[in-house]
Amino acid sequence: MNCAPSLADMRSQAIALCFVLACSASVDAQGSHAAQVPMTTRMALSELMDLRNAYPEDKAFIEEVSQYPVARMEGRLTVGFVGQLPMQNAAAAMEAMTAMAPAVMVGASKGGVLSFRVDVDALAVLEDLPLTQWHLAGKAVADLEKARYGTRADSVQAGLGLPEAFHGEDVLIGVVDWGFDYTHPMFYDSALTYSRVRGVWDQFRQTGPAPAGYSYGRGAETPEDIALLAADTANIYSFAYHGTHVAGIAGGAGAGVELIGMAPRSELLFATFLIDEAAAMDAFAWMQGVAEADGKRLVINNSWSLPQFGTKDGQGLINQFIDAMSEEGVVFVASAGNNGDSDFHVSHAFEADTMRTRVQFYPESAHPSMWGQALTMWGEEGADFSAGFMLTSMGSNVVLESPWYATEDGPMMLDSMLIHDGDTIPFDLVVEAAHPANGRPFARFRIRKGTAPVGVGLQVAAEGGVVHCWNTTHLSNGVGNWGQDFMSTSDGWLDGNPDFGVQSPACSESVIAVAAYYSEYLNPLGNEGGGTLANFSTLGPTLDGRLKPEISAPGVSVESSMSSFTDASFNATETVEFNGITYSFAKLSGTSMSGPAVAGIVALMLQANPELTVDGVREALRVTAREDDHTGEIPAEGSTVWGWGKVNAVRAVQEVLGINGVEVMSGTPSDAFAVWPNPVGDRLQVKPKGLDQAFEWSLVDATGRSRDSGQGHGPLSLDAAGWPSGALVLVLRPEGAAAQAVRLIVD
Repeated sequence: MNCAPSLADMRSQAIALCFVLACSASVDAQGSHAAQVPMTTRMALSELMDLRNAYPEDKAFIEEVSQYPVARMEGRLTVGFVGQLPMQNAAAAMEAMTAMAPAVMVGASKGGVLSFRVDVDALAVLEDLPLTQWHLAGKAVADLEKARYGTRADSVQAGLGLPEAFHGEDVLIGVVDWGFDYTHPMFYDSALTYSRVRGVWDQFRQTGPAPAGYSYGRGAETPEDIALLAADTANIYSFAYHGTHVAGIAGGAGAGVELIGMAPRSELLFATFLIDEAAAMDAFAWMQGVAEADGKRLVINNSWSLPQFGTKDGQGLINQFIDAMSEEGVVFVASAGNNGDSDFHVSHAFEADTMRTRVQFYPESAHPSMWGQALTMWGEEGADFSAGFMLTSMGSNVVLESPWYATEDGPMMLDSMLIHDGDTIPFDLVVEAAHPANGRPFARFRIRKGTAPVGVGLQVAAEGGVVHCWNTTHLSNGVGNWGQDFMSTSDGWLDGNPDFGVQSPACSESVIAVAAYYSEYLNPLGNEGGGTLANFSTLGPTLDGRLKPEISAPGVSVESSMSSFTDASFNATETVEFNGITYSFAKLSGTSMSGPAVAGIVALMLQANPELTVDGVREALRVTAREDDHTGEIPAEGSTVWGWGKVNAVRAVQEVLGINGVEVMSGTPSDAFAVWPNPVGDRLQVKPKGLDQAFEWSLVDATGRSRDSGQGHGPLSLDAAGWPSGALVLVLRPEGAAAQAVRLIVD
């Protein structure tokens, strides 16, 4: 039973089932005659149309299709898609798409990639789309499950080692998420006099006006209109809080309780998006338009992922869209994901052999929308593979096998079942010989075991090449972003691992993906604690071997703002009264929290150097990331656990200012001085604050002996190359005023 079948046998078994598929695949008419359409989309459209036939009333239909990107717009039900324009005649193709209104609603377009929505009762128009490829928009899920100190952002806000303090002024932070409380005092200035929310777009609202250029949702860009809306509407996650918490980390100003975010004087853009990648792309483009109109730099935070969508190698259409926007100066930051504690990945380099592994299932009773497991497989371009699964007894003996399905026989799809001892095991399958996005062979099983007393084993065979497999929970509402283990239960079977876990959009080449660690803190004895990697932090690299994550930041028990509108329960750590309303704070954990910490630091960097390119941001984060006893020595190319290391806001801002010299000095300037660079090279710049008269200065060592002296008026530039090692004190003595001093440490 465990002997590997020949590839010829596998092909014959798969071919025998293709006839059944061809007879039952009603979706064929939905594919464009010219466009490439993934089989996952064809299967989803077939299911969607069957449901529409079964539930012609809109209300009943909506209740049954939460797993799909279906949303009401302008009184019509629409389905979200992402497509690619032809390189030749792109303008004509876009004009043709626009002419298909009202059946087709065209959204944002970047780099030849566009979002669009189609009336659910006019899906036949899909066969006429003038696109090279298109697919159903993927569903997004949140990556949620004393950050300023750990990142050194507090030092940037204090101006330590810098020519001035930075707080994110003149930079926009965009947060694409759900659960925004526009009224929260965290989003006001530190004096609580005015709101810093620059604009909002709630894509769920059924009454407009929508932002200019879009035809759905409700937008607002004036303080009066934003205050009138107060919060986003209930959505798939009910009245959520995730966006409010995330935004507070990136750009909160403290709300009078000193829970200050990374860039407390930045302005904020909030987009509550329709839980799919097409809507996210529209949100990105809207934010870019606002930033360009204001003449300000923009960083966008995405604390969500597409766990069962995208290509995992950054070649998907949304990845191309993001990369195109990055070339135009928009910086994207994304959470790396929260599957680091799951052995949900397995891979094998084949030499005409077979790989087998046991599939762990999420308990049937553990979630109201629990369905089963999704087993996603990607091979190498030009290297076909075959896959099937087995039912095993509790003693790991194989009792029944599915047929084998070969990628070279794709594209195909199948909806079938296995029956054993009266238990029905339904499953479906999609296969691609060469996926439209990247040319790789692809297969995906979705298997429902239910409460049947059997195990499930995955088996894959190939003549050569490497095949990667992932095991993620599949819910009936189309989401579920947590991995389940692959396990070795018999000789020759493989255990899983947490590698290659970063999903879209974090796997995009231009996106800065962020890992999470426990915040550093000082215990009562004055010793530093924390600093270890969060057990849930997702590991890289990408499917094509690129470094992910790029950087790490605190993401465990991070305290931030919570929506006052939420109907979810949480443990409030602090409250504040503002305008007669009680607002709360709470601690949450996840890379959802580490991502906005880096987004806020990027805002500080962009304020310090508005001309900074996206590549410049990435390089500055890379060369200034810190190592410690927890990270260990990180290779020059980075680590798939920590990225380049832990983010260091002070060093990053110094780097983009061009003042990050040789590390020979550090110091703690008083409030009376601006001292930079810190650390320094050959020269130290000293700017007395509020001192407009002449003064004498002297450099004194620990014994009181003067090492250097002079006179000045205004900023000083001191030659530090010859200073002795040890503790020194720089003393300024203005006429008729008290002396001022700053301590320096010379190494």
